[in-house]
Amino acid sequence: MNYIMESILVGIYCCIIYALFSLFIKNFYILLLVCGYFKHFFGSSLGIWTWYCNNGDKCKKVLSQDTYYEANTLYLIRESIYEALLFLLVGTFLQMVVKWNNVYMLFFIMGIMLHIIGEYSGIHKSFCVNSCDRIIN
Repeated sequence: MNYIMESILVGIYCCIIYALFSLFIKNFYILLLVCGYFKHFFGSSLGIWTWYCNNGDKCKKVLSQDTYYEANTLYLIRESIYEALLFLLVGTFLQMVVKWNNVYMLFFIMGIMLHIIGEYSGIHKSFCVNSCDRIIN
C-alpha cells in the first residue's frame, strides 16, 4: 500500500483513539501521552503491525515478499512509551503553532505527519528489519 494512503489511515486511527480516550481524560497533555501509548499498543494487539510487516510500503521494499511475517512484540511497552513521548512533543508543538479549534484535526494531522516522518527517518525500515519475524510453515 502506498505510504500516503497508509498515513491517511493512521490519521483516522489516531482520531479513533482520541475519541475513545477523550471521553475520560480532559487534560490535553495526559491525553496526548495516553493516545500515543495506546496507538502503538493497540496497533500490536489489533494485528496492525503484522499487517504492516506483510503489506506496508516500507516492509514490502525491504522484506522478501514470498514469506509471511508476524510482528514481534518483545519491545512493545518500550516502543509504546516512546510513541507516547513523541505524541506529547509533536502534539504540544502543533498546538502552540496552530491554535486548533478542532482537536480531531490535530490528531489526524499528527498521525499523518508521524507516519510520513517514520517512512523517511528510517524508523519504519528499522521496524521491518527488527520486528517482523519470518514465519516458516
